[in-house]
Amino acid sequence: MEIIFSYLKRRFGYDNIDRAFYRTIAEWERWYSGNGTDFHRTRVNNGLTVTEHTLSKMNMAKKVAEDWANLLMNERTRLDTEDEAAGIFLRGRNGNGGVLGSNDFWTRANRLTEQAFALGTGAIVLRLEGARVDGTGTLLPSPEGKIRMDFVTAPNIIPLSWSGERVTEAAFAGNITLLGESMTYLQIHRKEAEGYVIDSVCFSDRTGKQIPLPEGICPCIRTKSSLPWFVIIKPNIVNNLTDLPMGISVYAHSIDILKGLDLCYDSFDMEFFLGKKMVFLRKDLMMQDSQGQLYAPQDCNRQLFMYIGDKNVDGDLLPREFNPSLRVSDHAEAIQQHLNYLSCKCGFGDRHYRFNQNDTPATATEIISGNATLYRSVRKHELLLEQPLILLAKAILRIGETVLNLPLNSDAKLAVHFDDSIIEDRTAEQQRDMDLVDLGLMLNWEFRMKYYGETEETAKARCEEAKKHA
Repeated sequence: MEIIFSYLKRRFGYDNIDRAFYRTIAEWERWYSGNGTDFHRTRVNNGLTVTEHTLSKMNMAKKVAEDWANLLMNERTRLDTEDEAAGIFLRGRNGNGGVLGSNDFWTRANRLTEQAFALGTGAIVLRLEGARVDGTGTLLPSPEGKIRMDFVTAPNIIPLSWSGERVTEAAFAGNITLLGESMTYLQIHRKEAEGYVIDSVCFSDRTGKQIPLPEGICPCIRTKSSLPWFVIIKPNIVNNLTDLPMGISVYAHSIDILKGLDLCYDSFDMEFFLGKKMVFLRKDLMMQDSQGQLYAPQDCNRQLFMYIGDKNVDGDLLPREFNPSLRVSDHAEAIQQHLNYLSCKCGFGDRHYRFNQNDTPATATEIISGNATLYRSVRKHELLLEQPLILLAKAILRIGETVLNLPLNSDAKLAVHFDDSIIEDRTAEQQRDMDLVDLGLMLNWEFRMKYYGETEETAKARCEEAKKHA
């Protein structure tokens, strides 16, 4: 990254990058991957020797990030518009096609959300495959072009200019391997008077020097667009570690809890390893094979009778058992308590992670009413996720309208619908709205728009068709 920082300062004069913060991101990434943390590598003195021990891990950092991604960006999340042409271009006619479908958007967006909540920040960057430019790099009409998306994680995102929390200029790094040569690809999105300019450069990972761009990548594209070709997503949590407009990991202030959790789990694991049953057997009772090796009677399935010669059997000769008691409930309680702390600190509310089989199953309504913290946290994060998704869709429509020469309205009204059935009793809500329809306080087509994701025009047409067949 130091090569990139130096290049941005030398070429464009950007020198407002908090390098120390990227070391913090690297720490979050080590907890997310479950590898490389010094905490899990310990040295143990048993009184005779010093041995190395690697703590067993639950890797709850990744589990926390996964759960947030599944709550916020799942298969039921939708991006809707009342403009039919815009909807077809974005989602296709069946809802699974269009630009979003061709980029496998919802699957990759779910994964990026997980990484953004783990590492603090994520970005979706647009690029135009097959773009045509003139000698100055100005983007020309490219009807054959294809809109592609790159999903970038926090270590490779460098904000360059911002206003408040909104990033207006940024650089994005990535790794490319071409003909066995590993290189770092850097894309800089800068804002000029006539619109955004995208500069691209490559550096050799072996020498650290700038090298020619791979074939097909333009060194400069002048988009003539006032909309950026990127959006930033992050958790809706104040970053109190840096002035950069970057997000903060959802478990940034829970590292000590993660350590305590892994300590408890490692002790739990060792309890069974060290607590195995042992039998102390005198050498007199051992058998000897043809090679002179001693073995216990049970090693050759002699479990009932064993010849011990003419020796008198006394209490000192008999085998002794060692059956240590296992502190299972104590460890389980300690692990559960740490999970409660982690759940609360990461915004899920108390006891989101429960492994007590004696708990009585609760109804959806009871779960929701008992977890108001989760409900508020989900709503809070949705506020910060909605705007980037809408801006991304607007940028896609603008490219389709101005570059691909398609009859699209880039100012079409857009809306993001999140899947709230996880935190709301969807069945009860739907029944309540059906009662409102029966009372005339809600229209049939409004009901269809809300629960079927249809546009107003489609919903009204379906209602009219239903009347004809009633």
